[in-house]
Amino acid sequence: ASFFICCGNKVCGSCSDPLYASASGDTCLLCREELNTDGEALSILRTKAAEGKAWAQCLLGTKYFGGTLGLTVDRQRAESLYRKAADQGHPEAQYYLGKIEDARSNYAEACRLFEAA
Repeated sequence: ASFFICCGNKVCGSCSDPLYASASGDTCLLCREELNTDGEALSILRTKAAEGKAWAQCLLGTKYFGGTLGLTVDRQRAESLYRKAADQGHPEAQYYLGKIEDARSNYAEACRLFEAA
């Protein structure tokens, strides 16, 4: 799947191929905004996450969890961002929190989060 930080849209792989073929290489396939460098993308994500956008909180959490976009791995920060997004009903964040709770052997909470996702 492709995720577009400019507009917060996600497109599955089979759908993104025709979009890539029809778009120029320097614009978003969906909103046609110019694509950003990693530094610009991180700045946009932080701003949108601070504004309370659940998709941005979840995606920024993923970047902290994996240490991508130039970030240092910070699992506590990732969990905090996932929780903020999950509290707004974001299914992907609920799933990631469920995985974290499962790894902690907190199975009841993990099941609750998986069912919510």
